[in-house]
Amino acid sequence: MDKFELVFVIIVIAILTSFLSALIYATNFGYQPPTVCSVYPAVQAFKSGIEEIQPGIYKVRVIAERFYFDPSIIVLKNPKKVIFEVLSRDVLHGFEIVGTNVNVMIMPYYTATFTWDVPQDLKGDFLIVCNEYCGEGHQIMYAHLIIER
Repeated sequence: MDKFELVFVIIVIAILTSFLSALIYATNFGYQPPTVCSVYPAVQAFKSGIEEIQPGIYKVRVIAERFYFDPSIIVLKNPKKVIFEVLSRDVLHGFEIVGTNVNVMIMPYYTATFTWDVPQDLKGDFLIVCNEYCGEGHQIMYAHLIIER
């Protein structure tokens, strides 16, 4: 075996090992892809809002529509876990809480349901942005998440 072939084989094995390690890490430490379900018949009946299910556990229902999020200000007091249900009523949208690990794509006429375990030291005002181009007013589509401790 040539010296360069051996180097190439070692590089390929290192890359595969790093990919497998990342996959094992993600699946063993709470990575949960969002659940997506169609609500096409009930799109107009979907209501946005914030509900505290148990102390520290919130259910937040958000509507994404050109070019706003409803509600545009989400205030949570001492959250431990937040269950988001995000619906797009028109086109493809993104839902990203800047500075956190929340980043979800919202398909038209579908809800994306996902759970976010809020870090205990996280507090302040966080920007929620649409990170999928949705039209000419895309740059003004944002909301605020305020975490109070």
